[in-house]
Amino acid sequence: MNANDLENTVNKNINSEVDGKIKGSDTRIVVVGASHAGISFVEQMRKHGFAGSLTLIDRQKGGPMERPPLSKAFLLDATDQVNPMFLLKRGKWYKEQDIKLKHGMNVTDIDASAQNVTLSNGEQLEFDKLVLATGAVPRSLPTTVGMSNVYVLRQPDDATAIRATARVVNSAVIIGGGYIGLEVAASLRKMGLQVSVIEMADRLLARVASPPVAKLLNDLHAEHGVSVYTGVGVDKIIDSDGKFTGVTLEDGTALSGEMLIVGIGVIPDSELAQQAGVETERPDGGAILVNSSMQTSNPNIIAMGDVALQRGHSLRIESVHNAQDTATRAAAALMSKTPPIEQAPWFWSDQYDANLQSVGIVPTGDNDIYQITRPGEHKSSISFWSYRDQELIAVEAVRDSKNFMLGKKCLENNFSPNPKNICDPDYDPNLDMT
Repeated sequence: MNANDLENTVNKNINSEVDGKIKGSDTRIVVVGASHAGISFVEQMRKHGFAGSLTLIDRQKGGPMERPPLSKAFLLDATDQVNPMFLLKRGKWYKEQDIKLKHGMNVTDIDASAQNVTLSNGEQLEFDKLVLATGAVPRSLPTTVGMSNVYVLRQPDDATAIRATARVVNSAVIIGGGYIGLEVAASLRKMGLQVSVIEMADRLLARVASPPVAKLLNDLHAEHGVSVYTGVGVDKIIDSDGKFTGVTLEDGTALSGEMLIVGIGVIPDSELAQQAGVETERPDGGAILVNSSMQTSNPNIIAMGDVALQRGHSLRIESVHNAQDTATRAAAALMSKTPPIEQAPWFWSDQYDANLQSVGIVPTGDNDIYQITRPGEHKSSISFWSYRDQELIAVEAVRDSKNFMLGKKCLENNFSPNPKNICDPDYDPNLDMT
């Protein structure tokens, strides 16, 4: 069976079941993962009138939390108490929506044929539909296993541990010049730590941002006292009695530090999907393959968010917008509702006083892509418009929400302003958009 045949079969299975028990009050849906995708899915199911059972399983203790603040405001929070502002939903919301939240436990086994899952406390839950919103896990460095004061950042517990150590040390080394590494660097500098960022690629954000944005943020961090090292890898990680003390770079540079944050990307958390016999990118793992309704190769199992990749697509998007969008699409398909309008993928990052908003995908390693700079309304606001020939590909705006929204509108209307005009801040693409 080829990809198109599988897609048609899956859609047929969805359509044949939607008007049956999926709307019934006896239908049981179990959602593994209670971050942005999982929460958005159960919320949309209730909005669409689903009256059956909804159970959310979260490996973290306490209420599910927003992910973006973990590298920013959460690290800077003065108290160790859970600030309600970081919760995705308040406790009473789950009760009002009749959603069972089982937190602080893992799913240890999925029996796809018997349609049940086993939890780490031994409890078994039966399901009619299973939703995998398991996200991704951070890549780690094998040489740091068992070493203290070494951290990754993905879960609230990770952020709590980083915050606790940052309060009692004076310096930090960050391996990885992506968004997580840079956001953590900005937060630690605000806390008064000396910070070094190491990026093996020739520039920061090499996989996710354009060269001018990378330079702007590099300069911003340098202005705030961060030591940035690009185009060089780590030769050795040094410890004393099992406690991190520094690194030696491949060019011989020695950097000392009292804590290490590893931000070198993530891997789709598809272990449960493999266990259940669901198709993934590779026999040994990778993202869970889905159709446009987030249906996997098993008609009773859905996947969404960071862990999922649509068949025929080469890029897996990791963002809050993608998590919410895929969840909304899955819920709409199950409930025979109109899917949401297609939107250009968008993302944001806050570093110091700079808010970066990006829409579209900036291809990496494509020499045909170039950027046009468009000044904003204020001296510090600017946007970079990425083109291939005359086609607009992406827009990245720094302290410039107006041009972010303008770029988003252009992309979603499949309109490419003339690159010769877009550099003029007085030029309004709305006048040419049809």
